[in-house]
Amino acid sequence: MKKFNGFEKYLLEQGLNMVMEQMKIDIRQAEAKGKNALMTEGYVDMIGKETLEKLVSLTKKQKS
Repeated sequence: MKKFNGFEKYLLEQGLNMVMEQMKIDIRQAEAKGKNALMTEGYVDMIGKETLEKLVSLTKKQKS
């Protein structure tokens, strides 16, 4: 299986962080309107952290 290089990893991390932040904003806005969100901010953080850990394992090791 091919692995990501450092730049690809950076792009994926930044994109994931942006999506996570937007999801948390959307959850807060829904709750402010009195609606029940399908997931909590904690769930978004938990899944995001797990995904970032998987990304590390799928990235080439840097040469020293």
